[in-house]
Amino acid sequence: MRFGYLAAAAFAATLIGTRAGAAPAITGDYVESRSANVFVGACHHEGEIQTAGRNAVLAWRVSGGEFNGVGLKDVEAVAVVAADKHLGLDDAKRQSVLYVDEAATPAQREAMAAMLRERAGKALGRVIQVKSAPISFDARGDMYRVQVTGVASMKIKKQAGELCCKQPYEVWGKPFVPVAAAKTGYCVGVDFKDSGLLQAWSATDQNNAFFGQFSL
Repeated sequence: MRFGYLAAAAFAATLIGTRAGAAPAITGDYVESRSANVFVGACHHEGEIQTAGRNAVLAWRVSGGEFNGVGLKDVEAVAVVAADKHLGLDDAKRQSVLYVDEAATPAQREAMAAMLRERAGKALGRVIQVKSAPISFDARGDMYRVQVTGVASMKIKKQAGELCCKQPYEVWGKPFVPVAAAKTGYCVGVDFKDSGLLQAWSATDQNNAFFGQFSL
């Protein structure tokens, strides 16, 4: 599961290339935050893989592209993902709730949800519900700030933090969707609390994030 930055970038480029003969890609800003570190020492990672890492929040803001003839520029979406084991394990059974910004038109919301089901299906697993909600996605400055009003939020610094681990830090895994030149980020805070759907969870002060420009 261990990939360096160059390997992750090459992996993303390979996946993006597989779409060359298909429909034009949807592109934009992407950030994800998990309930386990992705940039940390080996012992820390090995401990978390058994006890943590079963939850994640994924967020997209489209900068360009269309799906099924519907333009998706500026459409925002957030997926909350949960699994029965660490999300980095190949046999983890995932399920998710997908939120699409209520500011989008009905046609855009439908197209965005359909696009993510089709092109990010492995990341989402079984989508148990698609909901319309107010979403804000701010990637300006040195931090990502994402919020689904009353449901979920993320504050992710655009650089990894120095934690207490004395071992050399390594990148573990890769982003859940193709991201060019993916980088790891530091989680100031992430939380999810939509009752009745998936279990609530939160995390702070971890290098548990990937971010960059997505292409689906």
